[in-house]
Amino acid sequence: MATVSEFKIDLLISPKPELRNPEGETILQDLLLRNNFDYVTSVSVSKVIQLIVKAENLEDAKSKALVICDELRLYNPLVSSCTVRGTE
Repeated sequence: MATVSEFKIDLLISPKPELRNPEGETILQDLLLRNNFDYVTSVSVSKVIQLIVKAENLEDAKSKALVICDELRLYNPLVSSCTVRGTE
């Protein structure tokens, strides 16, 4: 019988680079540049969903997390991408 462990999985939901990121633009214009942080040239806002997943190995945990992400539509693939990262 295979050993099951728990893995911490991060789902990083990021806007596609070719699309506008209004939240990032607002942070850049209204907070950073207005307060003279002119060395910042771009801001992109993403979100992270953290899961603890039971699985036989890290790759299995990542696969399970991606299924959850896709089946539950945790992100819109037309405007965002999802990167799956994990640790034991």
